Amino acid sequence: MEWAKIIQERRSIRRFKSSPEVDQELVRELLREAQGLYPYPSGEASSYRYVYAGTAESRERLAACMLEPLVKNKLVKWLPEKIRDFVRKRVTEIPGHLAVIASTNEDRRTNDMNYAAVCGIMQNFQLLAWQRQLGTLWDTEPMMQSRELFHLFQMKPTEKLVGILHLGYFDKIPKARARTRAEKKWTIISG
Repeated sequence: MEWAKIIQERRSIRRFKSSPEVDQELVRELLREAQGLYPYPSGEASSYRYVYAGTAESRERLAACMLEPLVKNKLVKWLPEKIRDFVRKRVTEIPGHLAVIASTNEDRRTNDMNYAAVCGIMQNFQLLAWQRQLGTLWDTEPMMQSRELFHLFQMKPTEKLVGILHLGYFDKIPKARARTRAEKKWTIISG
């Protein structure tokens, strides 16, 4: 399949089948392929790592860490138990979660280049997964920026959570959303 077609057809999937589980070896294989497609611009190696939650127990731990800040928040603690249960159920029913963590650097240019490389790998992963009928959703919700989640992922102060790719198989492909044409984002420097 050609890349242009895959890029146009890929969709973010929000409704996953509860089974089959997403095989860890498939995730590793897709990551190897995704990394191979994105050479680091400076020729240096980018610095990142992955944390995978694909078992029922690991998904429960992930859900608890994601909900902890909501439970502690004074404004949100009044949320009905049903809403918290909904969020917990949503996280635990998604077959796989791939957290992508990038190293940070005091040098802004190095930091930005590393972050861009990691984002490129994540995008390549989504496209390669789509080729295999594996759906993804790149999540960067604020509730993922919690001390509890960072502790679960054993993050160091010199690391940044780029996002979590939620993974699973799906029955229905969502309709395409309208996309902004490139010409609308185009500016020409004159003179």
